[in-house]
Amino acid sequence: MKNIASLTLNRDLHYAKSGIVSCLISGITWGIDAVVLGYLLTRYPFNNKNFAIEASLIAASIHTGFSSIFILIYNIYNGKIREFGRCLFSKVGAIIVVCAFCSGPMAMSGYLLGINMSGPSYTAVITSSYPAIGTALAVIFLKEKLNKRTLIGILLCILGSVATGYVSPTTALYPKFYLGIIFAFIAALGWGLEGVFGAYAMDIIDPEIAILVRQTTSFLMYLVFVIPFIKGFNIFFSSFTSSNIILFIFLGLLCSTSFISWYLGLSMTGVGRAMALNITYPIWVILLEWAVQGVVPSINLIIGCGVIVFGAVLVSGNPKEMLRLREYKE
Repeated sequence: MKNIASLTLNRDLHYAKSGIVSCLISGITWGIDAVVLGYLLTRYPFNNKNFAIEASLIAASIHTGFSSIFILIYNIYNGKIREFGRCLFSKVGAIIVVCAFCSGPMAMSGYLLGINMSGPSYTAVITSSYPAIGTALAVIFLKEKLNKRTLIGILLCILGSVATGYVSPTTALYPKFYLGIIFAFIAALGWGLEGVFGAYAMDIIDPEIAILVRQTTSFLMYLVFVIPFIKGFNIFFSSFTSSNIILFIFLGLLCSTSFISWYLGLSMTGVGRAMALNITYPIWVILLEWAVQGVVPSINLIIGCGVIVFGAVLVSGNPKEMLRLREYKE
């Protein structure tokens, strides 16, 4: 019995550790995704200052579209594609469509506008506060109870956000820095709302199918509502230059890898530990911008990043419990 229990423990520990690696991959790939998106926005046709908002929204739509293609391929490969139609036309599918609006036209658009106006690092740091925002919204709308640890985490995220956005890095490079910070907060709000609405749906249907429904319907929302509204089809079609397509494919792979790794890790290692690892993405953005582009982070950015990430970890769960995997008693 002891040998069987030990083998079971080793299996469970290996499973949990695999989940940790998966969630870490999710955070790293999302960080790389932000840096590459920042580079994309410096290229034609997204670098036209007269159409900064339109270009950012179109970049967000194409980014979402390519990620949905790769998630579709992933589900076809795993033989799960039949569940797509059942999910889409169900009550749970309706909830995911709401999530698609929150994560797509609301969050992803705010994210791209933030990157365009404030830079990848500042936007990543501000948006990493989304777990605290989601928890606060759950308290308001779902009447969930707020313990002392979670409250401290939310307050730290607020303080970290103030520290991050209080001082603009350079007016010449980002003349609309503070507007970009506002858009980054809108992105965090969108992802927070997605968490509130999506928690129920993810318990009922396969997460990989939920991601596919979310990304696909989000892309359709851009095509049907957002792009016609901003009269952006000319920019949309002119975006597909040969070099840009390579970037879009790379971004689609990064985004889909991040989402799939996140949900796989979520099932393996638990919500708190998974979220704590996922929200490390602003750290990777700062490190990548420094290593690849030579962008030296400001003191307020470093402090704000540390405070927000720590606050988001407190919101996600008890740090002491996150450090322990699975306990075994003979």
